[in-house]
Amino acid sequence: MSYQTPISIKQAIDKIDFNHYLLPAIQREFVWGASQIELLFDSLMRSYPIGSLLMWKVQGNNKTDHRFYSVLKNYREKYNTHCKEVNTTAIADFEAVLDGQQRLTALYIGLKGTYAYKRKNYGWKDNENSVPTRKLYLCLTENSIIDDDEENEDGRVYDFRFLTNEELDESNKIWFEVGQILTINGTFELSEFLRKMEWDSNKYISNTLSKLLDVIHVKTLINYYLELEQDYDKALNIFIRINSGGEKLSYSDLIMSTLISGWTAKTISARDEFNNLIDEIWNSTEILIDKDIIIRTYLLIFSDDIKFRVTNFSLDNAKEFMENWAEIREAIIETLELVKDFGYVERTITSKNALLPIIHYLFISKRTKQFTSKVAYKEDRDLIKRWFHTVLLKRIFGGQADTVLKLIRDVIKEEVQKGVEIFPATAIAKKLSKTRKTITIDEESIENLLRTTYEDRYAFPILALLYPHLDYKNNDFNKDHVFPISQFSQKNLKKEGIDLTQEDGDYYTTNYFYNGILNLQLLDSNENKSKSNKTFEEWAKTTKINYEKQILPKIHEFSRFIEFVDTRWEMLKSKLEKELKF
Repeated sequence: MSYQTPISIKQAIDKIDFNHYLLPAIQREFVWGASQIELLFDSLMRSYPIGSLLMWKVQGNNKTDHRFYSVLKNYREKYNTHCKEVNTTAIADFEAVLDGQQRLTALYIGLKGTYAYKRKNYGWKDNENSVPTRKLYLCLTENSIIDDDEENEDGRVYDFRFLTNEELDESNKIWFEVGQILTINGTFELSEFLRKMEWDSNKYISNTLSKLLDVIHVKTLINYYLELEQDYDKALNIFIRINSGGEKLSYSDLIMSTLISGWTAKTISARDEFNNLIDEIWNSTEILIDKDIIIRTYLLIFSDDIKFRVTNFSLDNAKEFMENWAEIREAIIETLELVKDFGYVERTITSKNALLPIIHYLFISKRTKQFTSKVAYKEDRDLIKRWFHTVLLKRIFGGQADTVLKLIRDVIKEEVQKGVEIFPATAIAKKLSKTRKTITIDEESIENLLRTTYEDRYAFPILALLYPHLDYKNNDFNKDHVFPISQFSQKNLKKEGIDLTQEDGDYYTTNYFYNGILNLQLLDSNENKSKSNKTFEEWAKTTKINYEKQILPKIHEFSRFIEFVDTRWEMLKSKLEKELKF
């Protein structure tokens, strides 16, 4: 390994464009956020060091025996995050990036690419309204940072920002598209550009763009070492060694390097297979899984030791993973489709580890084909649904998740080997009852659940347990306040003559009474349309309510809300005690 003559950022960008810099398959995805890229450019302008790169000179058979990918050029959150594979047969010798991928990608995106991320409070849609495309700009209005943010917590001096065209048009500041600097070669062209823009008399703009030109074109800021030996295993070991000492890569990123090396079939790539599975599940369910879940699935099914660490993976493990990949993939897909049919979305799955026992069960019981739809599996599905609601509510996968997962895995494996025809929820509950992770619900636990409020992520599994009859598969359910929330405004309480100074006045002002499970129900779309904004009293007069199914007392008057809450507390408590018992 030798230290090479440093190059300029412009030269590095050109090398990326001509595929002279490629990424080996062992590299992870691009993970930097927009602010990290902005800060990188601020650091460059302030002459801060950005670290050295480590490259591997790829020659001979190594060019075609292994997969290589281009640097990501246009990042689009959730929708374009994967690097494209490059056919290297027609490319002259090139260099593979062992360390420095994030920085090189950030430089390219800032200078020639785009960065799109979701607008706050918008849904996930692959369009410019939800995920608008942004380019990197440098503000040429002096003191821009101070004007916008007096605290300036990240300490930046130069105002680099990713902006949409709309944000650019609405701004009253002077912005320079950073990538334009690549088209300006030398001080003469910069002077002509400044004159054309009528900025030549502005000292701050002239100095700032002159410095940017110097940083991108002139200074040789890209320092790097080059490994010349054509030993792929050595390159892999170097990659693992330099990335395992700190927090640069997660364990799953390091494990991926072993998997990629061990998946020896020419027609199958661990990196591509994982990415495709993650994308397929997101597109189908809008639930986000990552490679950690995929790797944990393998460990749970095939390894005695399920701890998530690099030493648990060898090339033999990787080969076993590859040979069973099709079935593992089916089990993961079927499980995610199942929990989607239960009514879950990304926000309400409070622990992705809760998916793993189901994946494991479907795999070893060989029920990965049409488990979500076959009539023969209905009882099994209903039991899994109730169990899934329960373990999420009990939050058993917090803390020592590996210990709980192994315990559940061993029970499932033992019960399936005995020939059980249904998910062994009772056996799991019995085993867990002897630990601190019991899923047995006591009276105090249920009372805490009844204090859950509308916005809480755990409100859905509680309500789903209370209303199991609804069509969750087709998303035909609506969360509804029995007594409309508008009735609890200060103005209406005064109008209704509610005396808040009375001993029980807090029933009308405490959030979990009027805006929680005690005043919530789930309705199908027709019922919800019928109920609309009607008061409970109005609804009862115009609709034939199934009080038993809706778990409602026949107490409709707003003035009797305290009596309603006390009565319904006992009704819901009784229902939950039944549903949460295994």
